[in-house]
Amino acid sequence: MADEIKKDLFSSDESIVQSALNRCREEGMASLVEPLIAFYASSPSIALKEQVADMLGSLKVSQVETYFIAALKNQDMKQIWQDLVSFMWNSGLQPVNDLTVITSLALKGQYMLTLECLTLLESIDADVPEDVILECITLMKTKSTDGLQDDVKKLLTAYMTLLEEMRIRNDLRD
Repeated sequence: MADEIKKDLFSSDESIVQSALNRCREEGMASLVEPLIAFYASSPSIALKEQVADMLGSLKVSQVETYFIAALKNQDMKQIWQDLVSFMWNSGLQPVNDLTVITSLALKGQYMLTLECLTLLESIDADVPEDVILECITLMKTKSTDGLQDDVKKLLTAYMTLLEEMRIRNDLRD
């Protein structure tokens, strides 16, 4: 079933694509997240992309962080990184073991991408492993902010403050 849906998503017939999107919504399987992300990145149809954005931004399945993280590591998906991070926090995903990927994106110097990364970090309420927090803090400290706009620097300062607060919460909990 999932393989057929994946194939139909990339059909040249828009009615077949629409049917596949409807089945994705009905099935709600984690394995469909990866092809939906690929479809979102490649579809020229704004109307179809909006449907996929709605699905990706309101996921009710667990264990899908890995698909998002893989796309966020993929340079070919660069044009949708901001959207992917937004989908993650809208869906309440908690990528606690992959915060270094999110931190690296925040440091790219693009205001909206950095804002989405900050929003995702703010939405995390699960425990973040100490080594992940320390790695993120190290990334933040080693990245030069020279040449970045002041508004991006302010977001990065807020991001670093959140990381420090997470570290302190971990220390208090231990």
